[in-house]
Amino acid sequence: MSKYADVIKHLKIILYIIRKSKLFLVSAVIVVFNYLPVFAQNRLSNNIQLPKFEGASMRDVFEILKKDQAVLFSYDSKLLDLDKEVFVGSYQGTLIDYLEKLLGKQYSFNETNSHIIIRYAPQQMNLSTVDLDTTKNNRTRISGYVKDIRTDIPVSFATVYDRTTYQAATLTNKRGYFELDVKHPEATFTIALSKENYRDTMLVLLLPVEVSLSGKERKTGYYYASDSSKMISNTAFGRFFTSSRQRIQNLNLGGFFVYSPFQVSMTPGLSTHGLFNSQVVNKFSLNIIGGYTAGVNGTEIAGAFNVNQFDMHGLQFAGLFNVVGGDVKGFQAAGISNVGLNKLAGAQFAGGWNSADTALSGIQLTGGINKVNYAPKNLQFAGVMNLAKDEIGSQLAGGINVAKKVHGVQFAVVNVADSSDYPIGVFNWIRNGSRQLSVGIDESRFTNLNFKSGGRVLYSVLGIGAYLSYHDVKYGIEAGIGAHLLRRTTFTLSTELVHRTHFDKDFKYIDPNRSSLRLVPAINLSRHLQVYAAPSLTYAEAVNPMQEARGRVWRFWGADQRRNTFHGGGTIGLTYIF
Repeated sequence: MSKYADVIKHLKIILYIIRKSKLFLVSAVIVVFNYLPVFAQNRLSNNIQLPKFEGASMRDVFEILKKDQAVLFSYDSKLLDLDKEVFVGSYQGTLIDYLEKLLGKQYSFNETNSHIIIRYAPQQMNLSTVDLDTTKNNRTRISGYVKDIRTDIPVSFATVYDRTTYQAATLTNKRGYFELDVKHPEATFTIALSKENYRDTMLVLLLPVEVSLSGKERKTGYYYASDSSKMISNTAFGRFFTSSRQRIQNLNLGGFFVYSPFQVSMTPGLSTHGLFNSQVVNKFSLNIIGGYTAGVNGTEIAGAFNVNQFDMHGLQFAGLFNVVGGDVKGFQAAGISNVGLNKLAGAQFAGGWNSADTALSGIQLTGGINKVNYAPKNLQFAGVMNLAKDEIGSQLAGGINVAKKVHGVQFAVVNVADSSDYPIGVFNWIRNGSRQLSVGIDESRFTNLNFKSGGRVLYSVLGIGAYLSYHDVKYGIEAGIGAHLLRRTTFTLSTELVHRTHFDKDFKYIDPNRSSLRLVPAINLSRHLQVYAAPSLTYAEAVNPMQEARGRVWRFWGADQRRNTFHGGGTIGLTYIF
């Protein structure tokens, strides 16, 4: 607490002299690295003591720091080789000095509430000049030039932002020049400079305004993504809905973000947070046409589209699109599409399509297509198609289901999977399932060829055949569903529910149809060949109905061609298993 008291005391003295002298220019520019430990979490400035390491892996060193100092690290997985052997002597001093000794001067270290962020930053930059212009309505415009320390060359497209309130941000132009419009500046104002492959730089400006230390420190955070291909800026959606200036800022600031109660935007470039909107997580976000924010921890509504760099936790509604670069936890609804680049734990409802990388739990419902890579507990409902590249819970579609491994039920016209025990459809193609081709003849002398395909339990039946005795009814097509009840080395037992549609000798459709419930016991003659005799219960419509014949009759065996009949029957035949 003594450090805080000393700093505040000195600041008050300086500000008192400034006001008395009626100075309206910046009174001091101080490199913030001298004072940052006072206001930060102080993990980097902690004194540590470590033994000598000879041949240990970097992973071992990080684990010791995690255990002894409660330090968590975030970094690009391609940046560091954790299995690399390190040789460092025993050490006693600050953590940041040890990290520079361990990794080298080309790395920079930033601190958030929970992590120390390691970045590759071999270059350094600084402000060569700073000008301050106090305007009306308690606004201040800060301008200056950013240059490379080593070469003195202007640094273009560097992000310059308000590190005190996180309300303003801009990019330097080709000459390294920037202008930052600050609303309601406090006595001490911090400018932060950030650019990819450069060390983050912060400067504290002492402004000639009243001291106000009553405000709470703004909560910040850091988002870490191990796979850069799953970032908004690297997707077609991100490039379409955002400007090049915003994408450059994303590279400069990485996963850094700030929490804010609310924001309102007309378009991604016209927001109450200005250019800094892509780094702000809001509790409530209202986007008249569309908005681009760091994320949502509450509710977001848009007339056309919402685009979030990182996570969406809560409710999100859009007239057209919702696009989330991080995790989705909650409810998304859009007129056309919901796209999540990482994890889904909740519900996605869209008119056109839903997409997520990993669905931990929840549901996807759309009139078009659902797509997910890995979703062992997720449910997909689609009017046209469900697509899961890896595992999925259950899929229901009006058209096609495609998955690698299905834990639940697949229901569609066509089901395709590597593994699916319960596919229900007209046609199933399960790579690790069952496929059979059977030929047989039933009690009506209908000779048929059936293809049966499906999973370990359920399978589909598709068949075609011809009658050997009927003249008015000549051909038939069968479709149905079956289930494997028992499987032994020499014996199997299945059941099938099959509907047969009839055609005459000219292949014209005719009315009398029939449906059969079969019990199919089979004996395995070899690995690929079975013989079966299947009793059945059939409902058959009359082939030659009589006017005076009404109602339905029950017969022990065979159909009555003049009346609709419930009757017993059977099929015998051979099955080839492949």
